[in-house]
Amino acid sequence: MGEYIVKIFQTRYFWSHLVRAELKNKFRRSKLGILWTFLNPLLLTALMSTVFGVVFKMTFSDYAPYVLSGLIVWDLISASFIGGGYSIMTGEQYIRQFNHPIVIYTLKSALVSTITFVIAMASLVLWILFANPQNILIGLISLPLSVFLFFFLSWAIITIAGYSNAKYRDYPQVMALVIQAVWYVSPVFFKREMFTSSPLLEKAFYYNPITHILNLIRNPFLQGVMPSASDYTFTLITILMFGVIAVFVNNKNKDKVIFYL
Repeated sequence: MGEYIVKIFQTRYFWSHLVRAELKNKFRRSKLGILWTFLNPLLLTALMSTVFGVVFKMTFSDYAPYVLSGLIVWDLISASFIGGGYSIMTGEQYIRQFNHPIVIYTLKSALVSTITFVIAMASLVLWILFANPQNILIGLISLPLSVFLFFFLSWAIITIAGYSNAKYRDYPQVMALVIQAVWYVSPVFFKREMFTSSPLLEKAFYYNPITHILNLIRNPFLQGVMPSASDYTFTLITILMFGVIAVFVNNKNKDKVIFYL
């Protein structure tokens, strides 16, 4: 394992170049370019908050930042599960030519997803700056650790997704359905009060790891308090779980992945 980590470090110039190239290609020939990462969650939040705010009888000013924070984090999670499936396949030409660690291609995708998340977070920071400026300081203090945790969560998920899609090409379609189902049972845009109609729903809300992952952003920016110990605990357990699976999947498939491509 130590030698494998050293190899990842030794190829840092290669995969960092891949990160820059993918970011440039992502916004190539776009008039607004990287601004879309900033504007897209804001525009989607305005639409969803207007529609669902009427349905759930919530004020726009209260509901919109809740939706915005949920969408930003959810985009990172869904991109890791679905878009991350192509992380190894897009590196096929390099995999066939160089004997680099396979996980540098999933690392590249995780870095791109995390950078995109940070850019999107600027929209929430701007919103809170005008709506609840008293929460900005604690939000910015807690953000670096949250980004650090989100990166490792994304890397673990993308590693699993990358190998799964390389081996089973039905993975994106199946995972898209799974992610859509998880979306509706997670508090991305449903507020906590909607899960209190029964003890079973309330327990499902509390034990859903996405609830606590979202709280890493919502507690400081929306409530002005640090994430709780349970939020960090659930998030770390989730990262550890996916990390162990990712290590197992990588060790089992890294020498055979060339035959999957």
